[in-house]
Amino acid sequence: MDTTEIFQLTEEAVNRLLAERASGTSMPFAKCRRKTQRWPFPGTVELWLANDKGVEEIELGTCVNMSHNGLGMLLDRELPIGLKLPMAVHQPESSLQGHAVVCHCTEIDAGYYVGVKFLFEECET
Repeated sequence: MDTTEIFQLTEEAVNRLLAERASGTSMPFAKCRRKTQRWPFPGTVELWLANDKGVEEIELGTCVNMSHNGLGMLLDRELPIGLKLPMAVHQPESSLQGHAVVCHCTEIDAGYYVGVKFLFEECET
């Protein structure tokens, strides 16, 4: 990945990334009860989280899928629902940096499956 290709996490940037990926061979997952479709998006998610002492640390997760308004990822630790966090989504096409809020966190065999909603308005300030 070219490190100069880091973009602000905006609706336009996410839509562009999804459009590029959708034009390839990957098919979206079934819609289920979601408003938007999700696409498989393996890659790295970088989170900046405060530890017990309030010091910010980097936590890496694995992106599983992405939609126009959020993503699902695997993490080694549990995150509280409602937590707002700075993040970067690293994909081969580009990296997107911004903020998200935790919508759900489910313990699974591999750790935790965490769903976040992008906070576009906080990215533009």
